Amino acid sequence: MKKTGLWLLALLIIGLGLAAFGELRTEAGPFGLRLGFAWGWPGESRFVIPPLGEIRVYTHRWPVVLSATLERIDLPLLQHELLGVAEASLYLESLLAKLRINLYWFLAKLCLVGGGAGLFVAVLLGRRRFAFLWRMAAAGVLSVLLIIGGVLADFDETAFQNPRYEGVLAAAPWALSLIEEGLDRLPAFSAKLAEVAGSLDTVWAKVNTLSPVSNGEGEVKVLHVSDIHNNPAAIEFIEKVITGFGVELVIDTGDLTDYGTALETELNRKINNLGVKYLFIPGNHDSAEVASRLRRYKNVIVMAKRIYETNGLTIMGWPDPASAGTTSLLPEEEELKTEAEALQAYAAEAGTKIHLLAVHNRKMATPAPMGIPVVIHGHTHQPGITQEAGKVYVNAGTTGAAGLRGLGNEAIPYSVALLRFNRQDGDYHLAAVDLIRVYGLNGKFILERTVIHKPAGEEGGNSESKE
Repeated sequence: MKKTGLWLLALLIIGLGLAAFGELRTEAGPFGLRLGFAWGWPGESRFVIPPLGEIRVYTHRWPVVLSATLERIDLPLLQHELLGVAEASLYLESLLAKLRINLYWFLAKLCLVGGGAGLFVAVLLGRRRFAFLWRMAAAGVLSVLLIIGGVLADFDETAFQNPRYEGVLAAAPWALSLIEEGLDRLPAFSAKLAEVAGSLDTVWAKVNTLSPVSNGEGEVKVLHVSDIHNNPAAIEFIEKVITGFGVELVIDTGDLTDYGTALETELNRKINNLGVKYLFIPGNHDSAEVASRLRRYKNVIVMAKRIYETNGLTIMGWPDPASAGTTSLLPEEEELKTEAEALQAYAAEAGTKIHLLAVHNRKMATPAPMGIPVVIHGHTHQPGITQEAGKVYVNAGTTGAAGLRGLGNEAIPYSVALLRFNRQDGDYHLAAVDLIRVYGLNGKFILERTVIHKPAGEEGGNSESKE
C-alpha cells in the first residue's frame, strides 16, 4: 500500500476509534460527569443535564464536539461542602482544579485510543516489526494531540456569552442561570439539582416546579412577539415565557389576525389575562376594528404614531399603513417609502432619546432614524437578529407558527424574542436578546442568546452571536 493510502487509512481508523471510545466517566467533587469526544460540525461544547436539556456553545471551528453530561449528584456531599463555603469563587476554583485533573486523564485516554488505533492499522497490514509498530502508535498519539491542540488554540471562551439551549421550556431560565450566575447562587441551584438527581421516572412531573432566577437589579425584560395570525396556542406559549423568564413588558409587532375582523380578536382574548402591559403595533392583516376591540383590554395599549414611556423605556411605535383600512392588504413600495420618510421626520423632531422603535414591516424603518439603537419588527415570519450601522434589528418571526396557514407544517416554529435591557449610568441599553423557538408546543425547544456589547461613544451595539 502506498504511503498516502496508509496514512489515510490510519487517520480513518483513528477517527473511528475516537468516536467509539472517546468518553470518560469521572467525578468533580459531588458531581458525576461523563466527558465525551465526538465528530460534528459546527464545532461546539455541550453541557447536558438529562432530562432537562442541554446547553450548546459554538466555541471552536474544528469539527469536534466536546461534551460534559451530568450523570449523578452526591447531594449529601454537596450540602456538606456548601456548609463550609464562605466564598463561592473559592469553591468554584476547587471544583475546576479537580475537573482540570480529570481533563488531563481524558486527554491521556484519547491519546491511548489514538495509539491503539495506530497499532491496529499496523497489525491490519500484517506488519509486525517493532519499529513500524512504534511509529504507527506514535503517529496515532500525535494525531490526537494535533486535533486537541487545534481545538484548544481555536477555543473561544467568550462564546459562552451566547449559549444555545435545547430542552424543556420550563427549565430554560434555570439552566441558563448556570452560565449567567454560576456558583454565586449554588445553594439555590442545589435544590433544583436534587430534582434531577432523583428517579428519571418522576423528574418530568417535577420540572414545572423549577422557578426562574430573579431579575438582576436594574434589568427590564421585554418580550417581543409578532404574527400570531389567529393561533390561540400562541397565547399559551407567551404566558409560559412570561412566567418562566420574569417578563415585565410585551410588545406585539402586529398581524394578530388574518382578516381584521372583531371575531378573530376574540380568538386571542386571553391577552387580557397575561398580567403584564401589552403594547400592540397593528400590522397589515389587522384593522381599525381589531385595534378598537383590543383597546377594551385593561393591559393593552394600541400604539399610534407617537412615543410612549413605560418601564423606564422610551418606545416609539408606527402602525402599518394597511391597518388604517385606506390601502390594500399589501401596501405598495411607494407607500411604505412615504411612511418611512414620515417616521424619520417624526423621530428627528421628537427631541427625546428613544430606546426602541417598533414597526410591523422593517421597510418602514429602513434606514432606521438616527439615535434609535434598537428596531423590532415582524412580517416575514423569519426570526433573526442582525446588526447594521451600529443598530440592532430583531425579528420575532411568527409567534403563532404562521397561524392556520402553518397547520401541519412542523418546520415552522412558534417564535419570540426576549430583549434584556440593563440600566447603567442612569440609562437603559440592550444587553442581550434570547431568540426562542418551539417546534410544536410539546416538542423541541431552542433558545439562542446573542449578547449585545455597547462600545463607548456609540449609540448602538455590536452583536457577537454565532450561528
